[in-house]
Amino acid sequence: MRSRVFILVAAVVLGIAAALLTAQYLRGATARLTQEAQPVQVLVATQDVPRGTAAEDALKQGLIQVQEVPQRYVSANAVSSARGIEGQVLAAALSKGEQVTRARFQFPSEAGLSYAIPDGFVAVSIPADDVTCVGGMLKAGDWVLVTATFDPGPNGKDAESRILLPKARVLAVGADTGAGTGTEQAATKTGSGLTSGARANANANSVQAATVTLALNPQDVEKLVFAERQGSVWLALLPTTETQLPATAGRNIKTIFK
Repeated sequence: MRSRVFILVAAVVLGIAAALLTAQYLRGATARLTQEAQPVQVLVATQDVPRGTAAEDALKQGLIQVQEVPQRYVSANAVSSARGIEGQVLAAALSKGEQVTRARFQFPSEAGLSYAIPDGFVAVSIPADDVTCVGGMLKAGDWVLVTATFDPGPNGKDAESRILLPKARVLAVGADTGAGTGTEQAATKTGSGLTSGARANANANSVQAATVTLALNPQDVEKLVFAERQGSVWLALLPTTETQLPATAGRNIKTIFK
C-alpha cells in the first residue's frame, strides 16, 4: 500500500515539475519569437543596383532606402543607416529587395582604381624614378605640376622647358592606390628602374614604384603621352593648399637666366 502511495506522489511531483519546465520553455520561446519579430531598420535595395554605384547616388535616387525588417530576417552585418556606407561604392551588384551589408560596399581605393577616377577623366601612367618624381615620395591623392622638356636641335640650342600641366591628381604610385596595397614586390613586377639608393629606401619601408598614374582629361592625355615619348617629363609636388599657379612663358637657353 505504501509503495503505491509513494509512486502516486512521485508521479504527481514529476508531473508538476514537467508542467513548470514546459511553461518556462514556452515563455522563453514566446519571448524569443516576440524579440525576433521586432522590426529593425536596415537599408534595402528598392530595385537592381549596378556595381560601381556610389552610395550617395544610390541613396539620392532612392535605389536604396531604409526599411523595417523583422529581426529574425536581418542579414549579418546589415547596414542600418547611410552613415555606414558614406563615401563608398558598390563593389558587387545588388538585387531588388536585397539587404545592404558592409561587405557589398568598399571605399574607392579598396574597390579598384577605376572607382577613384573623377567623372570626365581617365587614368594614365608614366615612368617614374626617384629623381623625376619628387624623390620617390609621391602618394596617391597628391597634386603635381607636370613639366616637359624638348631638345629638337643637335646642340641643344632649341631646347625648351615648359609647364605642361599646372595641376594633376595622383591616383596611384606603382600599385599603391592609397589603400596600402603597394609593395616593393609589386614595383619589381612592373619593371622598376630605380637606383640602388631608391631600393635601399624601399627596404626602409618606403613604397617605391616604376610608374605614377595621373587623372587627366583626354586632351591632357595627348599632351602628356607626346611629351613623354618625344621629350622628358618631370613632376613637381604641389602643396595641399595650392589652388592656382601663375602662368609662365617657359625657358630656353636664351631666357634661362632672365
